[in-house]
Amino acid sequence: MDKEEFLKLLPILIREDDQVKGAIISALSTVMATKNDIERVIEHSDKRFEAIQKQMDERFERMDERITKINGILISLSESLKAMTENVLNINLKLVQLENLRSTEFKTLDGKIEMLNKGQDYLKDDIKDIKDDIKDVKKILLKNKK
Repeated sequence: MDKEEFLKLLPILIREDDQVKGAIISALSTVMATKNDIERVIEHSDKRFEAIQKQMDERFERMDERITKINGILISLSESLKAMTENVLNINLKLVQLENLRSTEFKTLDGKIEMLNKGQDYLKDDIKDIKDDIKDVKKILLKNKK
């Protein structure tokens, strides 16, 4: 029997003859993995993947906890910054109010000083008029004494 004939006959023998099938499986078992070997490798891989998945889940849970904690801190900081901004705005408003009040007071003070200066000018004029009147009265009195 040549090789070609043998290759045609082999599949038939494997299907129909358990002894041939056993001999082939026995011969191949030293160079190829058996179904049991493959099942054990798959089972081992599944266990490793489960362990890795568990580790990854734990890491993600820790990351989620850290993110939640950081988020809480950021919210707290944001609220603090908002409160600080409101305080700064309130202080700024009070400073503007104080500046306006100060400006108004200076304007009022400037107005009072200006009014006093004008009043002083009027008084000077009135005093001058009074002095002139006194001079006139003196002249009249001197004329009358003579």
